[in-house]
Amino acid sequence: MHEINRREFIAIASLLGVGGVLAGCSNPLEDEDDGAESAEAEPDERVLVIGAGVAGMSAGHLLAQRGIDFQILEAASIPGGRVKRTDDFVDFPIPLGAEWLHAAESTLAQIVNDGSVIISQQMRGYLPSDPVAEVIDGELVYDTMGTGFDDLKFVGSTWLDFFDEYIVPNIADRMVFDTQIVAIDHGGDMVTLTDAEGGEWVADRVILTVPMKILQDGDIEFTPGLPESHVEALDRANIWTGMKVFLEFDEAFYPVFVEAGDGSADEQWAYYDAAYGQESDANVLGLFVVGESAHRYQELDPGDELRDFILAELDALFDGAASRTYIQHTSQNWKNEPFVRAAYLADNADSDISQILGQNIGPHVFMAGCSYTRSSDWSSVHTAVKAASDAIEEMFP
Repeated sequence: MHEINRREFIAIASLLGVGGVLAGCSNPLEDEDDGAESAEAEPDERVLVIGAGVAGMSAGHLLAQRGIDFQILEAASIPGGRVKRTDDFVDFPIPLGAEWLHAAESTLAQIVNDGSVIISQQMRGYLPSDPVAEVIDGELVYDTMGTGFDDLKFVGSTWLDFFDEYIVPNIADRMVFDTQIVAIDHGGDMVTLTDAEGGEWVADRVILTVPMKILQDGDIEFTPGLPESHVEALDRANIWTGMKVFLEFDEAFYPVFVEAGDGSADEQWAYYDAAYGQESDANVLGLFVVGESAHRYQELDPGDELRDFILAELDALFDGAASRTYIQHTSQNWKNEPFVRAAYLADNADSDISQILGQNIGPHVFMAGCSYTRSSDWSSVHTAVKAASDAIEEMFP
């Protein structure tokens, strides 16, 4: 039987448009009955969360709100995972990872989950009249954005700024960094985690939020082993590699979006106005590329080689304007991040992969992450938050 993939799901939901590569569902925290089974938890239990990315931080935040004893163990030296920024490029923060909100603005308040907190984050949507272009046979074909593309950009901030302001203060004293978990023994009444230095961590429950590529590469040893359904899903999961590049120019010679192809191939790339909606005079063009297309950028030295390659690509589209007006560039190659190694589960993956990998690993180990969603939408911040919320609700109904 054919499993509907995410691309087909989005098309059915009428969310495709010029930003189809970036589209998502609009009800990220809507409750679903997924039918997963787990042993009943007690409020005095101790929970360990593996990973301090979006799902891990969100899980910790919700556990803290419930008064549950928990710790978050993060392999890297900082929180955020694939939510990352740089403040050293231009006069507004540059999101090196997740960038857009692919859902209603009210999702921000749902993530905070506290009606007494006022969300001051400023967001900006796109206009139907915004100029866009598609690369067809090496030429730009221009159009306007039109309706149906509802993604929102942060103004003067990023996803990481949002989590730093509203989530991290509630969990900062519960996060332990530079702690890579390499083994999970969940065969008894308690779960024992072993880190790369040989240290052991014991809990009643565990929420596993590490990127899918880490599981696929076998970095964590499970005792008992992973369920066969999870092993099979990981074997056929196409996890896209990914990269983002940002270039500053003297002038904005480009439209709001430039996309290539029809989104059906095992790759996606788009140039876009990264300064759109910002209170800045800087002209910054972003490159978002995942899948097969990413390899041609990732194999280059991130300095002059990458610069020259991209400028040549842009010069061919914009009559040499890129080379004439170039100032500087910066990049983020997610393949090179040791505890990430990829972008996310491919948009054209079969939808049952995220559903299977969202299921518990036995009664004491819960899955939560942008691609462990138990649904037909994945690979965004709001799906990671929803997965964390689902895990907490199941653990402490």
